[in-house]
Amino acid sequence: MSDENLPERRSVPPDLLKLLALRVLHAEGGTIQTQSRLLEEVNDQLRGEDPAFRVGAVRLREILISDPRIRVEIRYATRRLPGPLTSCPVCRGPLRELRNRTLRGEVVVTGWKCTRCPYRTPLRRRVPARYVFHAVD
Repeated sequence: MSDENLPERRSVPPDLLKLLALRVLHAEGGTIQTQSRLLEEVNDQLRGEDPAFRVGAVRLREILISDPRIRVEIRYATRRLPGPLTSCPVCRGPLRELRNRTLRGEVVVTGWKCTRCPYRTPLRRRVPARYVFHAVD
């Protein structure tokens, strides 16, 4: 398929994404159990607004996680991953080290916490395995 047949892709305004996500959530009874299902439904709604609109999973999640009308529940799996955590796996925000003082007075790192969203993990990493989206009434 040639690129000539594809519609031009345009960036979706965040306010439109929030509105459409809320519309989808309310139509589904207030909760959608997977990010992929929400993404599919929102993209269907976007095509009705403008055929050139598309949104990806990460951008949709980043925008919705900051909206107080939508609660994003994050279910985790524990994995041992190589290397340090450089950014939040949920929203790509900056991470802050969680530290504790031992009985001998030494300061040790006990995990990380995101400064933008509720993600936090101990040294044995919790990685997001599923996102559940809820409309907050």
